[in-house]
Parts: sequence; structure tokens; C-alpha cells
Amino acid sequence: MKNIIQSISAFILTIMLGIGLWGCADITIVETTTGDANLYSYLLKYPDKYGDFAKIVEKAGYDSFLDAYGAYTMFAPNNQAVQKYLTSVGKQATSLTKEEAQGIVKLHVIRDTLTTSSFKDGKLPLVTMYGQYLLSGVSNSTAGSSYTLNRQANVIETNVKTGNGMLHAVDAVLTPATKSIAELVAANSNYSIFAQALKETGYYDSLNVLNDNLDKRFTTLIAESNTVLSKAGYTDFAKLKARFSQTGNPKLKSDSLNIYVAYHILVGAKYLGDIITASSHLTKVSTEPTVVSSKLDGQTILLNDDVFNGVREPGIELVRTESDNTATNGVLHAASGHYNIKLRLPTRIDWDVCDFPEMKKLSAYYGKKTYSFPVGTVIQDIQWANASFPPTYVIDAVAAKKDYLQVPMGVPSRNLWLDMKTPIIPKGRYKVWMCYRRQRTSNSFTITCTGAIDGEVLTRPFLFIDQVPTLGAGELESLGWKIYMSPGTDINMAGRLLGTVDIKTTDRHMFRLQAINGTHSPNNIDMIQFIPVTQNQISPRHLPDGSLINE
Repeated sequence: MKNIIQSISAFILTIMLGIGLWGCADITIVETTTGDANLYSYLLKYPDKYGDFAKIVEKAGYDSFLDAYGAYTMFAPNNQAVQKYLTSVGKQATSLTKEEAQGIVKLHVIRDTLTTSSFKDGKLPLVTMYGQYLLSGVSNSTAGSSYTLNRQANVIETNVKTGNGMLHAVDAVLTPATKSIAELVAANSNYSIFAQALKETGYYDSLNVLNDNLDKRFTTLIAESNTVLSKAGYTDFAKLKARFSQTGNPKLKSDSLNIYVAYHILVGAKYLGDIITASSHLTKVSTEPTVVSSKLDGQTILLNDDVFNGVREPGIELVRTESDNTATNGVLHAASGHYNIKLRLPTRIDWDVCDFPEMKKLSAYYGKKTYSFPVGTVIQDIQWANASFPPTYVIDAVAAKKDYLQVPMGVPSRNLWLDMKTPIIPKGRYKVWMCYRRQRTSNSFTITCTGAIDGEVLTRPFLFIDQVPTLGAGELESLGWKIYMSPGTDINMAGRLLGTVDIKTTDRHMFRLQAINGTHSPNNIDMIQFIPVTQNQISPRHLPDGSLINE
């Protein structure tokens, strides 16, 4: 009867709106209804499955809004799950207080429609009505694989479409996190040294509050255990403080112990699945914007495993079995080793654009012969606009390291843009040089391009078909030109100044090559240089074997 009344009301409302807006040609009103039962009615429709959870929904006073039109996702515990939960707390559904019932229902409902396509290794994309994220995963058994939630329940039925959203059945009642990040650390005796560091620096207090603003509520802490700290030589807090606290007052933001702790705190709720989907994460270091880098090596999640100026700096592994611990205000992870902030001064970066994992894995080609990436290829950290025109790895004896990346660019049919993730660039002010192997196939083809860093367009357009003018090195530099290869005589090995950029955060950044007009296929990018404005822009030059020579 309730659904019939709602349908009649919706029909009458549609007619009234149509009459009222008869003369408004620019406004379109669309009313859609569905014959599917809404979420609460769906629970009532199958009492043998969900009758007990329906009682909790009614006790909470949420039966009306969960039976109204809207967009929700419900993780509905079946009767067996509800009875098991009620037994564990020594109550009946009818003896729950309204507040207890509301807490249960809120943790099982999200204000949006989510299908299993959103169930990835990590948190679901939206918080529950309770204000906590749910952690999704996959459980494997002899019976097969199933989705899990919060490591507490299996999803036993998926993607049930209702009139106002999606229902997924679960085999256990979910329970919320009850401890803050600070309380999780304090409750674990193996974190006693790190917990003391949190208290001495004042971060224990900030990690022990629940912010009402969802945008600011969640934080991620990567903690170091007593075992990890002891291996690094810090067998107690006094040794850790003696090593790091240069001011004697760890609460000062400029104190090195404060910075060490802040560097272990990431902004936002970053579960392991979130950490591996981004190459860097902003920390709570307040003296300047500072990030920690991340990468996935097989199944291993590494922090600060970086290649800086051609030298690999081994990183620290996150311990999967001791991480992804949900708190009321974020998530707690465990580091397998000791690490501290890396402070870097502005330095010259000669970015070899051919130095990326997918190419280096092709041992039959890398450094040996030309390889054209097949259409549809996906390359980590490199994207291009037109899937039909992938880049080509080219061997050339006169280029730096004897190779370059050839990218077809053009308006409108080829690649309008090419995006590449840079190596780590320390904070500072740099001149940016495009170093390319000039090659022109026909006088009828020209192309003009610009460069951009993190969306900031650099000031000087350039043409891949241009040779270096026959001028002295000083005159060339004043005009934004140089020959970057030794001995500085090959005018086809062109360095073109794209402009000057302020790198505000020591991190990897996004470089975009943008085609403005024209079209040309053999656009041969050898390297992109970031050279501090105070340093020599011409010397040293490169030799084909990859080494540098001062000239």
C-alpha cells in the first residue's frame, strides 16, 4: 500500500509540474519511477534472509528514509549474521537502544550507489553514514573467491538493484573502529618508543581527536616499532630524542624530532590500496611542503625507494600484515625499517626519458635496437593522447646513452599531448631545457609545441624541426639555445630553453608536451633538463655513453 501511495503521489506531482511549467520551453522536468522495492521494503520482502536486520532498521527509525527515493548502498547482514552479533553482545533486536541501532545501520549504509566495481584492494571511495571508511578486499578459499569488508565479513550476494540504490548481502555484522590512531599506537606495547615520540612532539593529541569536518578528519600514520628502532640504534626514547631533537624542545615545528614524526604522518586516509595508486603523498611536515614517495615492486609496497640523479636509494617496506588498521580518525600502518626526511638542495636533473621500467625490462631491445610500442600499450608514468600513435624507442649512436624516445605529435590527428612523470626534483627555481635529436622528414611538415609543469605552461614554444643556429655558446644561451652533446658541434643535437619554473615541493612532477599547431612524426626527445637558475646552463655536456664532460 505504501508503494502504491508513493507512485500515485509521484504521478500527481508530475502532472502539476507539467501544468505549472507549460510555457517554460527551456526547462525540462523528467520524473522516473521504478517497480523495484526500495531498500527497507526489500528487507521486508525477504524476511527469511533479512527480517532481523529490518527490525534493527525500524528500531533506529531509519525505515522511512531507507524506503524513500534516493541513492544508497546497503551492506545487509543476513539473519544468521544478526543473531550471531546479538548473541555476542547479549541482546535482542528489540532490546537495542535507538542509538545502538542507529550506529549499526549507519555503518552499513553509504549515501551513494556503489556496485562491486568499486570494491578494490583498499577503502571504498565514500565514507559510511557512520563517518568511517569500509575496507574492501578479496578472500580466497577452496569454495572460491569472495569480497570482504573490514576483514570482518564476506560479501555473499552482490549488486542487488533496488528502487533507491544497491544492496549487497554480508555474512557478519560490521563493527566500527573505536580507537583513534593515537590510541591504537598506545595500546600496542611494541610501539612504546614511537608512542612516546608522538606525545613529546604533541602529535599524540592531534591524532587523538575526531574532527567533525570530514575533509579534515582523516590522517594516516606510518609507525616504527621498537624492533625497527632498536635495529637503527634507538633502544629507548632517550636515544631517539638525543639523535633528533637539536633544539631540546620537540614541540617546536622546526625541531628535527618534530619533523621526523611529522614525516610519518600523511594527509588523508591512505590505505595500502591508496598508497600504491599514487607515486607520492603529502606529509604533515609544516616547515615546507614535503612528500614521501611510494611504489609497488611485485607485491611489496616501498616508501622512498627512489632513483635520484641516476643512483637508486633503497626504500622501506610497509608490513602488509600489520598495516591497514582502521582508526576512528584514519589508518595506521607499520614500517619494516627506520626512515627519516630527505632534505635535498636544488640540483641539476638530466632526465633521460627512455629510462622507464617497461623499456628496461625489454632486455632484447633496451640499449640495443629500436622498438615500436604496439598500439594499445600502457606505460607506467607516460601517457599520450592518441592510442593509435604510441611512442617508439630509437637507438641512435650520437644521442645521450645512444637512445631517444620518438613521439608522433600533431593537430588534430596525432598526439595533441604527451604526459610524463618526472624523476624527483628538489624544491627550487630551474630553467627547463628540451634536448632533442633534430630530424626533418619533409619541408611540408612542421610542428610547434610547448612544455608545462604541473599545468603551468612554460613561456617559450619550440619546433622539433629546428637546428641550432651557428652562433657562439654565449650568444646561443642568450637566445635560449645550446648544443647539449659533446663536442658541441652537432647542430642537430638541440637544447631549447622552454622557460623557468618554481618547483615548490621536492617530489615527482608532471611534464606535459603540448602540440599547438602542425604535425610531425619523428619528434625525438633525448632528455629534459632541469638546471638551477644559479648554475651553468651549458657545461657539462653529454657524451654518447651517458657520461658528462666539462667543456
